[in-house]
Amino acid sequence: MNTDASLAERRRDRTEETLSALTRLLEAARRRSGLEALSVADRSGLLLAGAGPARLCEELAAWAPLVSRPADNDTAPSCLDALERRTGRRRLAVDGIEVVVSTAGDAAPSSSEMDAVVAGLRRILSTSSGS
Repeated sequence: MNTDASLAERRRDRTEETLSALTRLLEAARRRSGLEALSVADRSGLLLAGAGPARLCEELAAWAPLVSRPADNDTAPSCLDALERRTGRRRLAVDGIEVVVSTAGDAAPSSSEMDAVVAGLRRILSTSSGS
C-alpha cells in the first residue's frame, strides 16, 4: 500500500536517465510480484533492461522472439519447453517500436502488475515525454 511518504520518496528518486528509470521500474515490479527476473527486449531478442540475475535476463530476452514462432518438431521436448513453463511475456509497441516484457518465476505476475509495467514502459520510452 502506498502512503504519502512512499509516493513522495518515489517522486524524489525518479531519474531522467532512461536505462536507470527502466531498471528501477522492473526491479520494483519484480520485488512486488516475487519474480526471479523480469526483462524488456526488442523484437530481435536484444536485452534493453532487466531486473534479477543478468544471465537469466539475457536468456529471457533472447527467448522471447522464439516463442511466437511455431515449433519445428513439436514431439521432441527442448530446453525452451522447460523455460516456457516458468515464464510469461507481453508484447507492446511504443512509438511504433515493438518490445517484449518477459517474466520468470514460480508464480505469474498479476494482470494489474503487468499493466503497471506496460504503463511505466510507455511513459519512460515514449518520445513525446520530452526526452
